[in-house]
Amino acid sequence: LQVGARLDVADYRRFRAAVGWTPPPGDDDAIQAALDTTWNVAAREDGALVGIGRLLDDGVLYAAIWDMIVLPGAQRRGVGRAILERLLERASTRTIVVLVATPAGRPLYEEHGFRAESGSSVGMLLRPGAPPA
Repeated sequence: LQVGARLDVADYRRFRAAVGWTPPPGDDDAIQAALDTTWNVAAREDGALVGIGRLLDDGVLYAAIWDMIVLPGAQRRGVGRAILERLLERASTRTIVVLVATPAGRPLYEEHGFRAESGSSVGMLLRPGAPPA
C-alpha cells in the first residue's frame, strides 16, 4: 500500500467508471485540486493500481472517508480492508469518522464499527440538484 499517495484524475475517472459510478462533475483541473486536498491510500498489485481510498480530514475533530474503490478484478481479496484500515489509523483520534457506503461495501464498514445511526444522531445527505423526496 502507498499511504499519502497522490491520485491522478485520469485514474480516478477510470476507477469510478469501472464500478459503475457516475462521472464526477467538473473539469480535470478542478477534480485534481479536490483529489489533492485529501490524504489518500493506493493499492497496487504487480505495479498496477487496483484500489484507492480518500480521507478528508480536519486534523483534529472530524474526518470523512470517500471513494473507497477497488477494481472488480481485485475485489474480495482484502484490498479494500487494507485501504480502510490505513485510513482509519490516520483518523484514529478524531471524534467522528463518517462515510457513505455502497451496499457491497457496507458489511466491511460494519465490521469496523460503522453504523447507520449513532445514539440520537442520524447521518444525513443532501444531494444538491436532486428533487426532494
